[in-house]
Amino acid sequence: MKTLRNALIIVALALIAPAPAHGKDQWVVAFGEEPFSLNPANKGAQPAVSDYVMIHLYDALIDFTGPDLVLKPMLAVRWENPNPTTWRFTLRRGVKFQNGDPLTAEDVKFTVDTQLANKGSSINAYLGPTEGARVIDSQTVEITTKTPFPPLIFNLTRLNILPRAYARLGMDAFAAKPFGSGPYRFVEWQRGQRIVLEANPDYWGGQPTPKRLVFRPIADPSTRAAELRAGGVDIITSPPIAQMKELNTGDTTILTVPAARVIAYPINTLQKPLNDVRVRRALNYAVDRETIVKSLLGGLGQATGQPFSPGWLGYDPEIRPDSYDPAQARKLLAEAGYPNGFEVPWNISVGVFLADKEIAEAAAAMLGQVGVRIRLVPTERAKIQRDLESSTFDGITAGQWGTVAESDIMVRWFFKNPRIFTPEVEAKLNQLIATAAGELDRDKRGKVYRELARFAHDEALWLFIHHQDELIAKRRDVPWQVVSGRGGKAHIYYFVLAPR
Repeated sequence: MKTLRNALIIVALALIAPAPAHGKDQWVVAFGEEPFSLNPANKGAQPAVSDYVMIHLYDALIDFTGPDLVLKPMLAVRWENPNPTTWRFTLRRGVKFQNGDPLTAEDVKFTVDTQLANKGSSINAYLGPTEGARVIDSQTVEITTKTPFPPLIFNLTRLNILPRAYARLGMDAFAAKPFGSGPYRFVEWQRGQRIVLEANPDYWGGQPTPKRLVFRPIADPSTRAAELRAGGVDIITSPPIAQMKELNTGDTTILTVPAARVIAYPINTLQKPLNDVRVRRALNYAVDRETIVKSLLGGLGQATGQPFSPGWLGYDPEIRPDSYDPAQARKLLAEAGYPNGFEVPWNISVGVFLADKEIAEAAAAMLGQVGVRIRLVPTERAKIQRDLESSTFDGITAGQWGTVAESDIMVRWFFKNPRIFTPEVEAKLNQLIATAAGELDRDKRGKVYRELARFAHDEALWLFIHHQDELIAKRRDVPWQVVSGRGGKAHIYYFVLAPR
């Protein structure tokens, strides 16, 4: 009982913040894109924005939260490793789903089994070599893996626990009106317009503020900013850099999450001429990333030559981005047999992340100076993700990953699952990823990821440009500060919890 009481105190201190004495009953949050689904067991990959909304509807077993992503209890109040392939979780008592059903170990087992069967889904990848779940009693469940899998404890932050009622309702009916055990309940979704949630009055973690939470998709950053200034929305993500000074005065203010997101531009190395490492290195020499970060991001990011940013397991400060050297780029292109350059498509997002379109346009212009003619293809983010997952994109594509507590799932998403690498490169990547996944010692695992980062840099597997801070603008009368959760700096809770 003492252990349980201490765990409850820990999570209360971690999650509960003072509630405003008075204030708005509704907060409107504007993203640059719309979720694909709010069903955690949806088929296929989900855009990150789906996660950003779902963490308000569902709980996970554990959480990594705060600026340093510290491990906290959530639905589980205790956990242990009886052996290297077993995780045993003791669940919090008295938790109910929003339909009134109690949350038990049977629901956790149902969720694990459902997601293991859901091949190709986002969460299926997080489970890695998970074998299954076993109910010990109503409050105790074990999750087993085929081989030791240390990243699982981190990856479980993304496993939203589903009710067993899901099986009775069916996927379509549940997706139309989803429910979990989280701080907010689903009210309505008008596609292209808004998602409306209301506070869960029975939430185990405290009383959520505001009473009503609305998420709106507004693709254009300038339109999001105009809505914020006019009071049409209360919080916006990725405000336009050009309006930073204006948005940080008067009724609005800017909040920053440093080094929150890696921006990826993967290259399909199976396609000519990108199958030649000299060509890929030429692309990287042709881009003046320092100027891009300074002029287009206002310094709110950092030029990079590796797939990790500070805070990631595997980040190596010794890996420097390639210098801006157009002459060297032309030399490498000539050596590879392309003295007059070539044309290549590049799929990009527009208005989703800070200056995403502007950065791609600037890089494309720089590449054009060495003869590489870039055809920019504005593409919906959900399609970008599907095309990367299915390896069906041509040339260069775009991606991102918010800084997280564990690197396993990100490296598998970008470097194992897509079949876009030559056989020699693919074999090396698979060897590094498998070694890291089975390494129990976190420091040693980090060393393997640093080797992967070096390999990705040397082989120029991405067009490396930058990682960036996460920027959020809000109205000053909204009593809220950024709290990251679910193991990722870019996964943000848009509410405040108060004791009952």
